[in-house]
Amino acid sequence: MGPWKARIHHFGQIVASVETRLAGSLWEARTEVVVDPVQKARLVLVSVPGDDGSPFVELVEPLGEESPVWNALVRGGGWHHVCYEVPTRDEGERMMREARLLPVTPWVPAVLFGGRSVRFVYSRSRELLELYANELHA
Repeated sequence: MGPWKARIHHFGQIVASVETRLAGSLWEARTEVVVDPVQKARLVLVSVPGDDGSPFVELVEPLGEESPVWNALVRGGGWHHVCYEVPTRDEGERMMREARLLPVTPWVPAVLFGGRSVRFVYSRSRELLELYANELHA
């Protein structure tokens, strides 16, 4: 089993408002705020100014009750998932098989990542993980 070609890319945090969360933090936006039609949410990657090596934080603002992350906001928001970057979907599939990860979503194109593929899975300890394949979604 393993080792997989994976690294932590970001930690996802559910927030009521991207702008409010940024105004009250030391973080600065590293990407434009985008609307993701799959998550029905506004998304932005942030980090501490001057940091160019640590994993990002992804702020996720649900756009209403239709958003799959709405209930997480209703429960108070906060830390939501860990995203692992893998070089390809095939490597992500190998990681899923070997670590016995349970698929939650299919691979879909991610607006925040320029159309690259992402997929959500659960670990055996019920952690929500996002796999981010560093290749364009086909």
